[in-house]
Amino acid sequence: MFLKPASSDLSDSEFLAAFQTCSLPPACFRHADHLRLAWLCVHQHPLDVATEHVRNGIQAYAKHLGQPKLYHETITVAWVRLIASHSEPSFDEFLRLNEHRLNGELLHRFWSPERLQSEMARKEWVAPDRMQLPTAATARFEI
Repeated sequence: MFLKPASSDLSDSEFLAAFQTCSLPPACFRHADHLRLAWLCVHQHPLDVATEHVRNGIQAYAKHLGQPKLYHETITVAWVRLIASHSEPSFDEFLRLNEHRLNGELLHRFWSPERLQSEMARKEWVAPDRMQLPTAATARFEI
């Protein structure tokens, strides 16, 4: 598996600007690009502000694409929190060290598929039912 953002030809500032103005082509906003967005926001803002930026940005982008129901609150917040628990110095290093974990199976360590795929989890934050999310102090060793 090789996880590479489809937006990797853009600098971080170009990527963020294109995302924020909804001019980023959908082909350039795949899973790795969602992770890139979260990583950049987490490294530029306190966690609560980063979460709001990612949440509001993805909701606006999905609405711009005419698909507002694509947004999933619990999955979005989970990835932001998981990324915030890491201390790699760059996104590339984060991917390199964690690529094998950065898929839906990781989330299923914390949530049962039924709970994570529920309509409630799509609309609002639903706490994990299998295992608590790691904190910044313990994440390097748990995920």
